[in-house]
Amino acid sequence: MTREATLLLIISGGLFAFFFLAIICSWFYSYFRELNTNKVRRQLVEMVSSYFKANHEIKPKVLERINAYVGRSAGRKDILIHVLIGYGPEFMDNNQEQLMEFYDAAGIKAFLIKGLHAKSDNRKSLACRYLGELKVKDTEPYILELISSKNNDVIYNVLLALSKLGDTKGFVQIFTHHSENINISSRAIIEVISVFNGSVEDLFKQTFDSSDDYIRGVLIKAAADYRIEGLRPYFVDHLKSDDKNIRIASIRALCELKDRDDERHIIPLLEDKDWEVRAAAAKELEKLGTSSSFTALEKTTGDRVWWVRHNAAKTLILIPGGKEYASRIIDGDDQYAREAIVSVIELM
Repeated sequence: MTREATLLLIISGGLFAFFFLAIICSWFYSYFRELNTNKVRRQLVEMVSSYFKANHEIKPKVLERINAYVGRSAGRKDILIHVLIGYGPEFMDNNQEQLMEFYDAAGIKAFLIKGLHAKSDNRKSLACRYLGELKVKDTEPYILELISSKNNDVIYNVLLALSKLGDTKGFVQIFTHHSENINISSRAIIEVISVFNGSVEDLFKQTFDSSDDYIRGVLIKAAADYRIEGLRPYFVDHLKSDDKNIRIASIRALCELKDRDDERHIIPLLEDKDWEVRAAAAKELEKLGTSSSFTALEKTTGDRVWWVRHNAAKTLILIPGGKEYASRIIDGDDQYAREAIVSVIELM
């Protein structure tokens, strides 16, 4: 073996030993860190449980033990927060007053507000999430200060925190004055609204008229699942919107109310200039259509767009009495309508 080969062999062996040792050290570090975390968690679970079970005379002593154990350690405070979150939303709602006293006395509220002002966007997001999960009241103004953030994760967690805190005023302010800062998907906004801990009807009524088209469309989509009768006038009014996405969202929201009287509002949209709107109207009519829709649906089965024809044919067949009516179309002269009906029948 040459001298160069020997040297390369020694270097390779050294590097292998170094990385192997690094992996072993990393594994041991993670293992013992997890052991320590679990130990701290068990201690805090026991102490927090004792606190909530204790009477008013004993509580200060238990709290003193918790504060002494957690000290200034951010890691232990983080574990304490997770222990509290583990109690669940129902416990948070039923013990608000007691929890707020605990958050103040244990320094959790101050710790999380400080997190909102951290340089790291990750810490800001986490602080928002925890404030929402723990339902820490009177922190909404601090959370709202982050609405100008350029980080979408921060914006999402700001909305999520306000939603869990049931802050209608904050939501209205964001949706009507800061909507340009919301660059997250409509699905994410709907997800946030789904956990709103307040009157969804009030939230919608206060934001519908003042928000821009994008937010208004998302709000109507979100409102559809709640089937709120009081929002019917808004849905009917927005069927005339210039924005096709709002018209589509309004069609679904109105049809979710399942009131056959609204059929008269949906039928004209089978002739909308946008095929997506015609397709949505044809599909949603299934939920409230009657024989009054037959003639309009028959005409729509001959639409120039396949999806519109398909939806119209399917709805026509599913409405009571529609299948017999559709048999007339099969014997008719309109090839598109005939094929649409036949293909739906074959699929069913």
